[in-house]
Amino acid sequence: MKLSLKVEADTINVLALNAGRIAVDIDGIELADLINVVCDNGYSLRVADEPGKLVVEDPLPVSARYNGIRCSTAHITREDNDLLHQLSRQVLDFDDSEWVGYTGSGYLIRLDAWTFPILQLKRRGLSKAGRRLIVTLMRRYLLGIIHLDAFGEVLPGFDTFDW
Repeated sequence: MKLSLKVEADTINVLALNAGRIAVDIDGIELADLINVVCDNGYSLRVADEPGKLVVEDPLPVSARYNGIRCSTAHITREDNDLLHQLSRQVLDFDDSEWVGYTGSGYLIRLDAWTFPILQLKRRGLSKAGRRLIVTLMRRYLLGIIHLDAFGEVLPGFDTFDW
């Protein structure tokens, strides 16, 4: 969730919590202004009776959202590209095209389609560098989907291949 809010406050205290969450205590602002900004962005805001309670809620259930990332196909080898192209073009019932899709400029991989997607990709022949990229991003950002795109960003700290 991203909120844009200009705050003129006496003091602002921020406390880091687990799972990337923060608790913010702001003295000297109008609570009604804060509630209006949050509601304008499609969320609902509740005032907590005690610290530690969930204050901002998303109206969509967690199962309705995908956490994903888009990065460059330069992070995979030419052989990986050929493999993903082959997997995305299968037309049998219950084949790999249900979780590896061709987008025209890259591949969309649904990582939640298998319990162990990296093992499935290894069995199909994805390179170690490609698997390392995906598993690192999965662990770092809790991904459900990855888009390897020719026009995507080259991510620092990962191998790149000039093909």
